[in-house]
Amino acid sequence: MPVAPPSAPAATGQTSSNAIVALILAVISWAVCPIIPAIVALVFASNAAKEIASSGGRVQGQGLVTAARIVSWVNIGVWAAMLVIGAFFLLLALVAGGLDSANRL
Repeated sequence: MPVAPPSAPAATGQTSSNAIVALILAVISWAVCPIIPAIVALVFASNAAKEIASSGGRVQGQGLVTAARIVSWVNIGVWAAMLVIGAFFLLLALVAGGLDSANRL
């Protein structure tokens, strides 16, 4: 019985470097200076998506782009929520302090 020759590995396109950088920045944005790297990651992700779309299948990395966008938007959302909640409690403290001062007079 003849043995089949080993098949050649499937040719794959290269991964977009913009997609890789976008995901790295998105992850870094959770640890260091959260908002700015997240926004820059979104810019890189957008550039990578355009690069992938225009490559005709030669450039890959759409999954990395999607992950970078999700991580960045979640990070921005968490920080926006924290700012809104912080502002609410600051306003609440100012109002409570003002009422306390008015009662002393």
